[in-house]
Amino acid sequence: MVKAGKKVKGASKVRENETEEERKIRLEMEALAADEAERKAQEAARVALRERQLREQRYAHLNGIKIHNQWRKIMRMAKVEELRREMEILSQNHEREVDRKDAIMQMLDRDLEEAEEQYSLAVRSHMLVVDNLLDLQYQRVRALEAEFAADLKALEDEFETERTEIVNAHTRQRKDMGDMITAMEGMFSDAEAELRQEYEAQREEIKNRNSEEYNVLKIQLEGIIEELEKSFELAHRAYLESTEHRTNTFRTLTKDDAKAALKIERQMRKLVRLQEALQHWRTKIATNAREWEERNRALRNEKEIMARHYAKLKASMDAFRAGQAERLKQLSLASATAMEALKGKLALAENVLKLAELARKYETEQEKVLPFWSPAQAVNGEELDEEEALAQAEAAAEAFAQAEAELGGGKPSAKELGELGLQMSAGSGKEGYEAGEEEEAAGAGTSGREGVGAGGATAGGSSKPKFSSYGLDPLSGKEVDEWDYLNRFFKRFNKSLLDKAAIDKERSRLERENADLRSILKQYLDGISVNDDVLNNPVNPLLVVNQRLQITLTERNKARAAAMAQRAAGGQGSGAASPAKQQVYEVVQARS
Repeated sequence: MVKAGKKVKGASKVRENETEEERKIRLEMEALAADEAERKAQEAARVALRERQLREQRYAHLNGIKIHNQWRKIMRMAKVEELRREMEILSQNHEREVDRKDAIMQMLDRDLEEAEEQYSLAVRSHMLVVDNLLDLQYQRVRALEAEFAADLKALEDEFETERTEIVNAHTRQRKDMGDMITAMEGMFSDAEAELRQEYEAQREEIKNRNSEEYNVLKIQLEGIIEELEKSFELAHRAYLESTEHRTNTFRTLTKDDAKAALKIERQMRKLVRLQEALQHWRTKIATNAREWEERNRALRNEKEIMARHYAKLKASMDAFRAGQAERLKQLSLASATAMEALKGKLALAENVLKLAELARKYETEQEKVLPFWSPAQAVNGEELDEEEALAQAEAAAEAFAQAEAELGGGKPSAKELGELGLQMSAGSGKEGYEAGEEEEAAGAGTSGREGVGAGGATAGGSSKPKFSSYGLDPLSGKEVDEWDYLNRFFKRFNKSLLDKAAIDKERSRLERENADLRSILKQYLDGISVNDDVLNNPVNPLLVVNQRLQITLTERNKARAAAMAQRAAGGQGSGAASPAKQQVYEVVQARS
């Protein structure tokens, strides 16, 4: 060790012989050491704030559960008392209703007895009336039965008389008809016998006459046939004797004719074959001529079509080349425009990154650890069951105590605190929390983004499909929805936008105040100086006519001074007035 007050050997020599480059290097090393010390201090402050945050979250969670339990007990007792009072009121109402119903039942019982007495009287009177009506009905029925019996007796006597007369007349008519039928049958049988005898006699006579005529005609025809046969035989013999020479000549000519016919047939067949061959070749020549003419015509048409197609293809190729050349020119122009636009966007992005780095230096310790966090989020978070919440709180406390014990009573690091936060949350990963710590320290919009496979489990244990990367909340360890990734960025952006709006508003207020001060100063200078502008001004403060302009100017200055004093009093909440402004106020007050 070096003693205090004693110079180190070689130290002054090193400083005296130190070059400019060595001095720059030494200064850079000192700056780096200072930055490292500052970074370590910031890291320690961030860890301390993180510990305080976790402790506050745990205490807030436990206190919230205790408050909920106590409030439930109080509400249960109040509800029991209220239910008891309601039960007493309901029992009293029930007793009153029972008494009222009993009175109504007694009254209805009396009414029922009176109604039964009236009903019995009405029944007795009704039965008397019914008996009288039955007696009258029986008497009327007996009278009607006697009248019906008398009418029936008269009708029966009349019917028997008419029946006897009809039967007698029918018997007489039947007997007469039988006699007439017997007489007609005898007459018809006699006539039939006579006609049958006449028919048999005529039949025998005609049969005998026909047999005699047949025999005579047969004998005559046989004689004629014999005579004709003899004459035919004689004529045949004479014909044969006279035509024997002609027959031989005919036979010879017949043979010659057969030979000539055979020869003629052969010649005709040959002639037919020659004609068929001639016709075949003529047809073939005509067919070939038509075929070649059609083929030549088709070739000429194809030649014309090919020529037109070639011209069309050449024109379309020329047009295509011109279009492609135009497109190439447009593409070149668009490419140049796109490159310029990309360069502008690249410059804008670099400017944004530089501004972000500059803004990072002006962030507070709380914003670096957890931007825009409020303890109400821990109390107003998702409600859990009592047993589950107590179990999670006890597990978190045990894990925190275990981490402190493993470190030998020292404070846990940021990584260990991240692991503790993940154990307190609902099953998120360690790497996701570390990524969330890095994103939070860098001030990014999302936290805890880490690439996982398709089969990885989410923080909440849900079965919805995963992307190749997703975000995790560093506080709860749960998965962040895709539309909530830029929430922190929007919070920072909104805060910056509000600051910008406040600055613009303050700038406009200061500009108005500066304009008012310039106007007051100009009026003051016009009042104490003499020049062309002041003399040509119609409201010249140096010109007084019957003290009218002076009075008007005095009143106007008083009103303006009162307005400025009121504005200055309103601006004292944000800051004190400047000395120049105070001097102007004093000058205005002195003039007024």
